[in-house]
Amino acid sequence: MPMLPEDLIDLIHELRRRLDRVSLAAGTRPALTLVTNPLTVADAGRISVRDATDAELAALGSIGVNQDGSQQQGVLIRREDGTLALGVYGAGDGRQTLSARDRAGNVVLGDDASGGGLARPYIPIPLYPAPTAVTSAEWTRVLQGGMYLQHPRIAVGVWVQADPGTTVEARVRLLAADGTTVQLGPVVTATGAAFTEEVTAVHGGAAYDWSSLYVEGRVAAGSGKAAVGVLYAEGRQS
Repeated sequence: MPMLPEDLIDLIHELRRRLDRVSLAAGTRPALTLVTNPLTVADAGRISVRDATDAELAALGSIGVNQDGSQQQGVLIRREDGTLALGVYGAGDGRQTLSARDRAGNVVLGDDASGGGLARPYIPIPLYPAPTAVTSAEWTRVLQGGMYLQHPRIAVGVWVQADPGTTVEARVRLLAADGTTVQLGPVVTATGAAFTEEVTAVHGGAAYDWSSLYVEGRVAAGSGKAAVGVLYAEGRQS
């Protein structure tokens, strides 16, 4: 067997030592868990989250091609069963929407692509009875309803009408958790006029508790005709 020069043997040993150091460093390097600078994904790239079967659960970035041939940028989030749960995407015509879907693929929440507002769900428009005539000087309940407290405030559009020389008053009351009835906002008063005034107030109840709302009216002065009604009632944010 031919003898190798000592400098070549030394070089081989040095290469082995360096390879060992690289292998050790690669095995002990921590996983990348923090990005301290902006992370840019350009053109047709995207960030993809996949499960153990390599099925994609989430995608951020390029999700398809627009009608003009450009890359459509959006977000897709799927359930473990593969059904689409949430997405920001469109038909490729430049009008993207945000939509949440059930497992059957039905849109349960989405904004409208034509220019704003909701697409789904369809929100009922409640129709209220015509204003109720009020004749008593005592507080008389003219409307009532029950609801779950889903917003911290309640807003009611109270309609009042009174003949000249007659004063009518209306108030909004809420059934509190302790069983008492409390007034929300100020008393709405009209004398010889007809108008709508919004009563908005914090109800103070716990979220998703069941409660009841009452609208009451009375004749405070005069003997003419008077009426109280409601044009709308809804929850409001704080």
